[in-house]
Amino acid sequence: MQVRRIPLRLPASAIVLAALFAIGHAHAQQIVLTNTRGLDFGSFVANTGGTVVLSPTGVRSRTGGVVLLNSPGAGQAGFNVGKSNGGATNKAVIISTPANGSVRLSSGANSMAVNTFVTNPASIASVPNGGTTLGVGATLTVAPSQPPGNYTGTFSLTVNFQ
Repeated sequence: MQVRRIPLRLPASAIVLAALFAIGHAHAQQIVLTNTRGLDFGSFVANTGGTVVLSPTGVRSRTGGVVLLNSPGAGQAGFNVGKSNGGATNKAVIISTPANGSVRLSSGANSMAVNTFVTNPASIASVPNGGTTLGVGATLTVAPSQPPGNYTGTFSLTVNFQ
């Protein structure tokens, strides 16, 4: 189980969301899940609220009154899914993401919900010997006039051989 923390700076006029770091769980030590990149929604202004959507391939979009600001570091979470030495071959991998309502980003007393986690690929038919890459995106719900801050949080991702 790994947790990485990366500090981000807060621009005065924007809400900056620190990377949403992932914690990987492996089943029976047959799968090795390595977090290679945190989920980062980037900088934005809340205005009348809405959402910031990150696809599992790193495309960032918005709904409602949210205004996206230039954020070169924004992007999907990344993982390498590999097999341990005793890992099974030719088995499908089931990927489980957090349920809606179970993950929040917080900055002091303020928070925002992170929902609709999606992965690319959606499932893995078989883990090759060198491993495979997994991208994870999600949707951040932003309240009207959401206070600026350095919002952080974690989520769990579970992968199991079937």
